[in-house]
Amino acid sequence: MGTSTKQPTSSIGLQPHEAEELWTGIGGLVDGRDLETLTPDEFVDLALQVNQLLPAELRRRVIEYRRYAPEGDVILLRGLLPDSAELPATAVAPYAPPPPGPAQYASLLLTSVTVMLGEPFNYASLYHGRIVQNMVPVRKMEFTQTSQSSTGMLDWHCEDSFRDDRCDYAGLLCLRGDPSGASKYSQAKDVDLSPDQIAVLRQPRYHVRPDPAHVLPGEVSMRRLAILSGSESSPEIAYDTHHLEPLDEADTEAADALRELGVALDKAAISHVMERGDLLIFDNKRVVHARTPFTARFDGTDRWLMRTMICASALTFRRWGTRVPE
Repeated sequence: MGTSTKQPTSSIGLQPHEAEELWTGIGGLVDGRDLETLTPDEFVDLALQVNQLLPAELRRRVIEYRRYAPEGDVILLRGLLPDSAELPATAVAPYAPPPPGPAQYASLLLTSVTVMLGEPFNYASLYHGRIVQNMVPVRKMEFTQTSQSSTGMLDWHCEDSFRDDRCDYAGLLCLRGDPSGASKYSQAKDVDLSPDQIAVLRQPRYHVRPDPAHVLPGEVSMRRLAILSGSESSPEIAYDTHHLEPLDEADTEAADALRELGVALDKAAISHVMERGDLLIFDNKRVVHARTPFTARFDGTDRWLMRTMICASALTFRRWGTRVPE
C-alpha cells in the first residue's frame, strides 16, 4: 500500500461543549426508549429530529460537500462524541444490536448527519438489513476481505460494486479506534494513468462477483461493467481488488490496465487513523477505500466503527419502495 499520511481534504471539528450539548439533546429525544423497538423508517425519522440539533456550521459544511464537494470527495467530521459518553464493550458482530444508551445514541447521531446526503438504507442480504452496522473484528474472520477482518489487510474496494444500485455515500463513525488500523482512501480523480489505460478502463470489459459479506439466495451471476465512467473532471469508479477481473481471460490489455490502476490507487492513497468521535464520509461512486491490519484482542476494547449507507437518488429510493431492499 502507499505510505501517504495526508489528512482528508476537508474536515470540521465540534467544540467539546457542542458535543456535550448535542449528546444531551439526543438523550432528551430518545427519552429512555430502546431504539431497537423502532422500524427502520421510524429510526430515520428520529434521526431527522436529531439533525436539527447539529451545529449550524457542521450542517452547512456537509450540505456544501453534498452539493459541490469543493475540497474533495471525502469529508471528515471530528469530535462528535463527548468525553462523558460511556460506551459499552465493542460489538461482537456487524449485525449485533446496540444496547440502549450511548451506543444507540451514537447510531442515531451517525444517521442524523448522513441523512443530509439522502436516504439511509441497507440491503436485506447484508448484516440482517440493519440500517447501522458495526465494523468490528470477528473471530475466525481475521484474514477475510470483509469488515470483520483484522490481522489481514482489507484491500481496495468500493461498497457493493456488484450492484447497479450501490450506495452513493457511506459514513463511518468511530466509537473506539486502534492506532494500527488506518482507514485509507483514493479518489478516482487523483489516479494517474495514461490516456490509453483510461480508455480501456472506461469500456465494459470487466465483471465483478458479489461481495462475500452478502447472504444471497442461490447462484448470482457476475455483473459486467466498466471500471471508470462519468466525466473526465469528476470520474466515477467501481472497483474491488479481489472480485473484479476481465471478462475475457485472454484480454491482456484489460488485465494490464486493471493492474496499473491498482498501482495508481496505492500512489494516490491518503491515510487517516480513526479516533473516537471521528466521522468519515466518502462518495462511494468516486472513492475507493481500504484498511490496514491491526491486532484484535476480542476483549471488548477492539476497534469499533459504525457504518450507514446512503442512497442520494430519490428516484432510486422510491423505486425500491422500502428502506431495506432485496
